[in-house]
Amino acid sequence: MNARDLPYGAREIAELRSTGKRPADLVLISLVGPLRENNPVVIAKAERSYDWRFLVGLSVALVIKTDTPNLAGIVKDIEAANPAMLSVWFSDRQDGLNISLQGYRPRTKTGRRIGVRQRAAWAGLGADKPVGDCLVMIARQTKARAIENAGRFDAALVEMAHAGFRRIFGKAWEVV
Repeated sequence: MNARDLPYGAREIAELRSTGKRPADLVLISLVGPLRENNPVVIAKAERSYDWRFLVGLSVALVIKTDTPNLAGIVKDIEAANPAMLSVWFSDRQDGLNISLQGYRPRTKTGRRIGVRQRAAWAGLGADKPVGDCLVMIARQTKARAIENAGRFDAALVEMAHAGFRRIFGKAWEVV
C-alpha cells in the first residue's frame, strides 16, 4: 500500500495490520472532518479515491452528511475491501444504515436501519450540535416512527416499546 493512496489517519492502521494486529474498536471514516472520538478515526475526502484494503475484516462506520457526493461509489469501494461490518452514519440526521454485517447484506430498509440503542450511543457523532440536542432529535424521530406504526400493534406492545424508549433516552424522551 502506498501511503499517498491512504486517507489521513489510515497509515497507522495499515502499519498495525502489516504486523498482524488490528484496532480493537470500530474504525470511524469521517467525510465530515475531524471527530473527537476515542475510536480510530480516518479522515477522507469524498472527491478522492483511496486504497481501503487496510479495512479487511474490521468493523467500520462511515460518518457523512446526507448531501455527500458520490456516496454510493464510496460505499461500494469500502465494501469491496471486505470489512467485517460497514455502517453509514448521517451526522446531520443522526441516523444511519447497516450496509453489511459479517458478509450479510440486509435487503429491507427496516433491516438496514441502525437500531435505536445504537443511534442513542452514537448521538452527536459528527454533528455540529451538542450531544444532548442530538439525543433529543433522535428521540423525536423515534417517537414519530413509533406513533406512525402504533396502529399496527396491540396497545400493550406499544406501551412496552415506549417504556423501552424511556429507558434508552431518559429525560430526552419526555422532552419530545
